[in-house]
Amino acid sequence: MKSIIKKEYDITNSQYGALQSSVSIVNTILPVIGGIFLDVFGTTTGSVLTTALIAVGNVLVATSATSANLPMMITGRILYGIGSGTVVIVQETILSQWFKGQHYATVVAIMLSVSRASSFLAQFTVIPIAEWTGWYGYGLWFAAILCILSFLVNLLYIGLLKRIATSATPCQAQINVVERQKAFQWSKLLYLPHSYWLIFAMEFLLGGGWGCFLHINSDLVRLRFHYDTKHAASVASLAQIAPIFMMPILGVCIRWFGKRTWLMIASGMAFLISILLLNYTMVNPILGMLLFSMSLAFGPVSLVSSVPIILPFSLVGTGMGLIKSGTNIGASLFDIVTGQLQDADPNKGYGGVAVFFLVLSVLSILCGCVLFLLDRTMYKSVLDASATSSRFKEGYNALSEPAQLTTKLNANWFYGGVYVALAALSWILFFRFVFFS
Repeated sequence: MKSIIKKEYDITNSQYGALQSSVSIVNTILPVIGGIFLDVFGTTTGSVLTTALIAVGNVLVATSATSANLPMMITGRILYGIGSGTVVIVQETILSQWFKGQHYATVVAIMLSVSRASSFLAQFTVIPIAEWTGWYGYGLWFAAILCILSFLVNLLYIGLLKRIATSATPCQAQINVVERQKAFQWSKLLYLPHSYWLIFAMEFLLGGGWGCFLHINSDLVRLRFHYDTKHAASVASLAQIAPIFMMPILGVCIRWFGKRTWLMIASGMAFLISILLLNYTMVNPILGMLLFSMSLAFGPVSLVSSVPIILPFSLVGTGMGLIKSGTNIGASLFDIVTGQLQDADPNKGYGGVAVFFLVLSVLSILCGCVLFLLDRTMYKSVLDASATSSRFKEGYNALSEPAQLTTKLNANWFYGGVYVALAALSWILFFRFVFFS
């Protein structure tokens, strides 16, 4: 809907980028706080707050369409961003409580598959809804109603959880809450390993790049291949098709065969090739979108399922929060940068944007290769081992809580400094283009 939003609200590409970054900007910091909150207090309260914020934010966005009220839309997007950034951590943390080891990758894959199916349907149907009803705002209201239903489903889950958690048979989730309250300490952040920060870097590069690309891919197809808005939106929606079907299969494959670092590298390569095809050839854009969707399938399952393996249980929530924060820092920066690059193009095209995406994909491939070598030399190839192999069990035991929390890593001060600098830069650019453009 980029072209429609730009027209209705009379904004530039840079301002549109800032509008999109309003979702991710608050999540440059919030997921870390949310992850620590979950490590200390558990998931029940967090899930209620996040789903409520998502619903309220989407209602405000839908309401803003009536009068093309840009400040109201930005406010709604910020509220939605606060909720959506943390709710993923809530979901992943809940799954880590109920499913252990070899089963975790499978259920994460199913969750991500359902999420991508929703995104695919949203992108595929938003223009038809606008054309059928005669107003683009009805598509926004449909999204708001779905978010309200999600809030109600969450309340149902909490009710069921409380019902089965009798005093005689406390559920595992409640036990984990107590364990987390006793286990978390701020000083544990200094024990994060190098391998974790490589995963963080790939999430920053790939996660931020994926989100940014999905914000502009429909407009890219429209301009590059001269499609009408409806046709471009339908082709662009294919960028999210592969995860719907492949993620559950990949989850099972990771369980039986491992190869997480291989999938991370393959994700970066698929991203690279898709951008080359879309911007430098006249091959049907469907092929480029399908390759991008392969990247979107390979990356998240392998990256997310690696975190509980390399981190002790008491740091999983915080680790997930930092990674989600990194993804949102990337998305915020990349949305604004790509808007600037497009505005700077004489034809308002995507030539400079494509080069930017190519750089991101190459850097992510390099990070994946370094992680592959690190895993083989320092961690007994635990990330690439199958969950049923003795090699996985040995590596997993070597990375258990007592083994992990023995030596502080001074490099964490450097990694943390880079993280803070990137977060600060994303906020500076956001305010620059929202309030001073």
